Amino acid sequence: MEVRMKKYLASMKIEYLNSKEYFISFVSSIFYIPITIIVYYFLWKFIMKEQADIAGMNFDDVIAYFMTILVVKNSISNTMAETYYIFQDINSGNIDTLITKPIYYPLTRFCISIGRVVISMPLGIVFWIAVQLYFNKFSFASLGYFIISSFLGFCLMFQVLCILGLLTFWLKSVLSLRDIFWYILAIFSGEVVPLAFFSGKFEIIQHNPLAGIYYIPANIINSNNMKALILEQVIYIVIFSIIIYFMWRRGIKHYESQGG
Repeated sequence: MEVRMKKYLASMKIEYLNSKEYFISFVSSIFYIPITIIVYYFLWKFIMKEQADIAGMNFDDVIAYFMTILVVKNSISNTMAETYYIFQDINSGNIDTLITKPIYYPLTRFCISIGRVVISMPLGIVFWIAVQLYFNKFSFASLGYFIISSFLGFCLMFQVLCILGLLTFWLKSVLSLRDIFWYILAIFSGEVVPLAFFSGKFEIIQHNPLAGIYYIPANIINSNNMKALILEQVIYIVIFSIIIYFMWRRGIKHYESQGG
């Protein structure tokens, strides 16, 4: 167990040492946020010109929400190529070497992904604090919940991309599926429209798995039950962990039987 843990941590450390390029990428992406916010500002100013709020969110709430979405998205953007990396490992045969080691491949990939965001996520938290201070919403309690929720959102993002990547064991190419996934993510994660706007019989959309990636971290401070939202994320993480485990076991057997 100790040897395995050292290997996982080594994978994370190697990626962390390469984090300079990820830091530059994160900082570069931050410069686009003001431009995007200006677009959101005028768009939602127009949408809400005849109403004070939508589903309990006033104009300031909506802008703060989208600013948080942008910060969270940019903080974990370096893990968005995970499907491609797994696809490459399987198709290139690089996985042959990895499966001979006493490690669990999906966990190794997870540690590598953490190494990619180990700088950008803390910086994202700093930007989030600035946003909350600007809108007079900051509190240390909300900060704690945001940090936990953001990390869990990162875990969910990794897991979904890992599941797509593991489909390479059975499909010739999963990259087209990944491209379709970005559109699904934009809608069901609350990236395009706050999921709070879905009410009545559509309220269940607020509790879909992808909501835990962006919507819950961005909206958690507005919730009356933050612990319930955290629990919701944890439940989906457990479910996805089980799915990944069985996909990996079945996939690697299929890979070996095909002479991979």
